Amino acid sequence: MSLDTAYILGAGLGTRMGPVGEKLPKLLWPVYEKSLLELQLSYALKLGIKKVYLNTHFQAQVIQDFVHKHDVDVEILHEEELLDIGGAVHNLANKLNYRGKILILNGDQFLMFVEKQFKEFVDISQKYVATLMGLEVSDQYNELVLNDNLLAGIESSKSNSKYYTYSGVSIINLDLLKPVAGKTKFFESVANFKNDEIYVYRPTDYEYWDFGTTARYLNSMREVMLSKESRFYKFLLDSKAIDQSKLLPNNCYNAKGEEFSINLTDTPSQPGFGNIVFDGQDSLFEKENVVVMGESISKV
Repeated sequence: MSLDTAYILGAGLGTRMGPVGEKLPKLLWPVYEKSLLELQLSYALKLGIKKVYLNTHFQAQVIQDFVHKHDVDVEILHEEELLDIGGAVHNLANKLNYRGKILILNGDQFLMFVEKQFKEFVDISQKYVATLMGLEVSDQYNELVLNDNLLAGIESSKSNSKYYTYSGVSIINLDLLKPVAGKTKFFESVANFKNDEIYVYRPTDYEYWDFGTTARYLNSMREVMLSKESRFYKFLLDSKAIDQSKLLPNNCYNAKGEEFSINLTDTPSQPGFGNIVFDGQDSLFEKENVVVMGESISKV
């Protein structure tokens, strides 16, 4: 069974993005010249996906207007009331008559792996209702308890030793999924390891890029400037998300000043103080790792 449908999860409330997130939905935050949404679409197409769906809730009209203005080829499933991730998956599954497979993608994360491993991931998913892409970490995330690659439990991280967490990328086999209506959690109605065998695929060669909080967004944007040999940087170039004429000394972008000054406005080469500016100007007064959008400032 082929995998040609993807589902970008984008119905969050943006609370982890600070005051700027209250005005600009996280999916529309720029990674240099492209929004997270546009890059997720490029990412899905790169994996061979033909049809992409997106769920929305918070600031849904802003996202809808952006999709129309920029001709972003996604079909939106709006949630008047939040369905949680499990409910969102079943909402799309119902639309597809519980037929086929869907690739689940978080709107604020990118997992860059080699083609061979993605093919293995897809092949394994034939047998399971849900196949999760695991991610090796050492802190901050919940731990997946595994038994021969099958999910046996989920625990809070208790130590700094390495363990696997759920990356947010998964393949759901709708033909094996039992229909459920309404708001439900992902690990209750989709990847219910208590009732079904849930496989966790663990890639060995990958890059993980997380833009999910103000701090992670800022750190990842800076890391891009330091990682010009990375798969993600190449992906950004291929997606026209980096204008190489704007790359300036001191790891700055369209700005001149302190290291990691990133100016994403239309005004070229503004003075920079190490912050990221969507709109307006950087300020020495705000020299404390911030994202600036007019009068709104999100701090780490």
